[in-house]
Formats: sequence, C-alpha cells, structure tokens
Amino acid sequence: MKTLTLRLTSPLQSYGNQASFSRRTTATYPSKSAVIGLISAALGYQRTDPRIQTLNELAFAVRIDQPGRTLTDFQTVEWKKNTRKVTYRDYLQDAVFVVALEGDDEQIESISDALRHPVYQLYLGRRANVPAGPLRLTIHKNSQPVDVLKTLEWQASTWYK
Repeated sequence: MKTLTLRLTSPLQSYGNQASFSRRTTATYPSKSAVIGLISAALGYQRTDPRIQTLNELAFAVRIDQPGRTLTDFQTVEWKKNTRKVTYRDYLQDAVFVVALEGDDEQIESISDALRHPVYQLYLGRRANVPAGPLRLTIHKNSQPVDVLKTLEWQASTWYK
C-alpha cells in the first residue's frame, strides 16, 4: 500500500457545506468527496462513471496547515426574466491543506500520474478556484495517511509561518 500526499492551495477555495439559492457556505477544509471529485476530473471520469466508487474506498486524511480566512462575495443574478436576486458565496482565502490518500500501489500511481496530467481542469471546490500552480505530490511507501501527515513538513506559506 502507498500513500499519496497533495498540497492544496489557491487564492480562493470553497468546499460545499450548506447551500440554498441565496447562500452557499464553505467548510473549513476539503472533504473527501471534494478530493474524490478533483481526482475524478484528473482521471477524466464523468459524474456517472461507476469507477468513482472505487475511489471512495481510498483511506483519507487532511491536515490544515494554514486555515485561511472566510470571504463572502455577493452576486446579482437574473433569476427570472426581469427579476434579479442577490446571492452570497463563501470562500476560504489563502488556505493551505495537505491531503493524504492511501490505496493499492497501482491505483496511487495512476492517481498521481493523472493529477500531473489531468484530463479535465482541476479546481478546489468551485470551478473558478483553480490550484495555485502545479500540485505538490509525494508518494510514501508502507505508511498510513495519518502517520504520513504527522511526520510531513509544515506546508504553510512563508509569510504565514
């Protein structure tokens, strides 16, 4: 078994939490489903692809290295013809997370390759939130996700440290 770590950072990130038409909040860290979505995009899977179920079997852990701050943005949308509404979206600013995923060797290698050469655009929560450059990926042999995160160097931005 191998564990893949990836550093997730972007000026803005947003991970689904409570949602209504007028308000969409964000969790304070990426969920497993958000990371599975990121990997699925990299692998080129459609939303209905049954192979996504195998990704759900990966062991998962996340570490918050730089929590970031919440930013609320408002948007005016035309809801119906001549009817405009204001909606609010929450984002995390300047956050840094390290995710660890454990699976069989072949699966982890395949995911790592796909994240380096994705089929679809990668984003961190919402489609406008692209990663800040290439993802930092590392493969660890014979280690479980939590153990890897306990020993991995702190990944926060220099200005934050």
